[in-house]
Amino acid sequence: MNFGLLRYLSDPLAFLVAFAASAFGLVLHNLFQAWLADRYKDGDPRRYGFLSLEPRVHFDALGLLFLAILGFGFPRPVPFRLSGGRAAGVALMGPLGFFTAALVYELLGRLLLGVGPATQSIAFGLQIAAGLMLAHAAVYLFPVPPLDGARVIYAIGGPEARRFMSQLQSYGPIGFFVIFLVLSYTGILGSVVSGLSGLLNTIFRLIGL
Repeated sequence: MNFGLLRYLSDPLAFLVAFAASAFGLVLHNLFQAWLADRYKDGDPRRYGFLSLEPRVHFDALGLLFLAILGFGFPRPVPFRLSGGRAAGVALMGPLGFFTAALVYELLGRLLLGVGPATQSIAFGLQIAAGLMLAHAAVYLFPVPPLDGARVIYAIGGPEARRFMSQLQSYGPIGFFVIFLVLSYTGILGSVVSGLSGLLNTIFRLIGL
């Protein structure tokens, strides 16, 4: 699957809108996790500023570079000290944040398409961002360190599952990208993205859009 943003450089405004909206989607991922952790009385997200919109708190320079080039980025991880089901719930709020961003961007894109030619590039950029956010939601669900799915396994998995996650993590970024490529080229990732896209379209049908 090709999530790259650079192929949209022929429409600079659409590229900039897509990049900015996708970058804010990374912030939403963190805000969703930080909010629930805070509700569970874990003070770390608030202590380290993850309940704010401060860019320096959320953005990782390499993550933004990857977002611009590959269409797949990552924010700084939200710190929390929870365990068990609560930790798993906080981790899963990240993909939910991406899905919510996709819902909002797709809605705004559809509305702007009906306004007129002046807003076409903005609408196109928002719809690109919506697709990227669905891809992020899908990828982050997989139990591969350092993604949210792996944090779920660490939180509620047994000793063997946690040991396997630690082994995967020991390979660092190389291990992550190898697994990402396998998931992509085998069609598994595409199937998850299609499922999330179908859910999104169902929501729009229910509200008459």
